Amino acid sequence: MKKRWLRPFCAFLALSGFLGIQGLVAPGGTWAADAVRLEVLDPRGELFIPPTIPINPRLSTLAEKKIAIINNTKPGADAFQPFMEKELKEAFPTVEFKTFIIPYNAYPGKEKDLKALADWSDGVIGLLGD
Repeated sequence: MKKRWLRPFCAFLALSGFLGIQGLVAPGGTWAADAVRLEVLDPRGELFIPPTIPINPRLSTLAEKKIAIINNTKPGADAFQPFMEKELKEAFPTVEFKTFIIPYNAYPGKEKDLKALADWSDGVIGLLGD
């Protein structure tokens, strides 16, 4: 009774060995591993790490400073502006404000507008809506 499994097991081993060897040898007698070339790709693509730039120090005072205000045109971005300007003008009468309206989705023109803002101002306040 114990030998009943031996014959199917031996047949299975012989068949799997034959199929395994046939799978390893490609037509022409070369090994299948030599006939196949795999290229491994990194799905992340090229990583770009921008250079780090330190944050500018805070202004010690707003007196006699030019402060740019960025308005990104989203709803609510300009609701706070009149109150903020009034309070800062009372505290620092010589401060000067200029509003730069730079839409949040105007990607091609942002660089030029931000350069103009940086050239004009000593500091920046961002009014961001939503």
